[in-house]
Amino acid sequence: MKKQEGFNLIQIVIVTSIVLILGAVVIFGDNVLADRGRARDARRWQDITAIAKAIELYNLENQDIPSDFSLSGLSTSTKMVLCSSAGSLTCDGQTESCVVVDDNDFLGKYLSSLPIDPEKSDTTDTGYYITRTSSNMLTIGSCESYGADTIEFVAKASLPDYVAVVCGDDEITGDEVCDDGNTTTETQTCGNGITESGDEHCNADCSAVINLTEVCDDGVNESCGDGVVQNGSYCNSTCSGYNTLSEVCDYTGGPSCFNTADSKTYYEGGFVKGSCGKSDVMCAEDCTACAPFCLGGL
Repeated sequence: MKKQEGFNLIQIVIVTSIVLILGAVVIFGDNVLADRGRARDARRWQDITAIAKAIELYNLENQDIPSDFSLSGLSTSTKMVLCSSAGSLTCDGQTESCVVVDDNDFLGKYLSSLPIDPEKSDTTDTGYYITRTSSNMLTIGSCESYGADTIEFVAKASLPDYVAVVCGDDEITGDEVCDDGNTTTETQTCGNGITESGDEHCNADCSAVINLTEVCDDGVNESCGDGVVQNGSYCNSTCSGYNTLSEVCDYTGGPSCFNTADSKTYYEGGFVKGSCGKSDVMCAEDCTACAPFCLGGL
């Protein structure tokens, strides 16, 4: 019977070395990630502290907080992201309208520029939010963190007393983008006789501005072929502008025939004479000419 040989000393040393090296690589990789995460959190603390201190200094010198942060509709449970342009942003599972910070009395004077989270790319989403404490103090925080701890700094600056946001009260508060005094999403209906235009309208939940674009609306879509002789300037069929009509006759449909002399189709159905001759019974497709019958070149 052949005797089985075990590992010799050299093999054991090699295997042990490989295991130790692999373990060191894993530990080193974990340490690198941890160091990077802690560095990002340190940067976040620096950023939110800088924002808070700038607000405190502004408050000290002006006896008020910057207008961009003076939000009566900001509740203790709401986190609104700081941004450079209007939009809806998500932070800690909440999607709210962001707080546009562009007050020249504050930005550039007390705070050189909006800080940006290390994992963000520009100020359209800084990754930093504001909220309110139960004692109405303004709090700045970070939406992200490497560790389990919340990154928040309570500034020594008070917010205005909280007022619940009510869409439709004609006041833009909290995360409202607009508020036109009602909870109706305005729409435009061409042909209803009402010129609906302008960007002062708001949708039903005050989250977006409604832009109505009618140029005119006279309640009637005038056109050749509607059986009514019309002359003058009228609103077009899409309420986007005016059409000028110079009709000598009108019609509503067939029978019809083609006139080779002027390359127009003439219609007899629903013929309206207008300024045509007594013997005319047909109107051209563009309502600019009449004909007595479908013969002689027609």
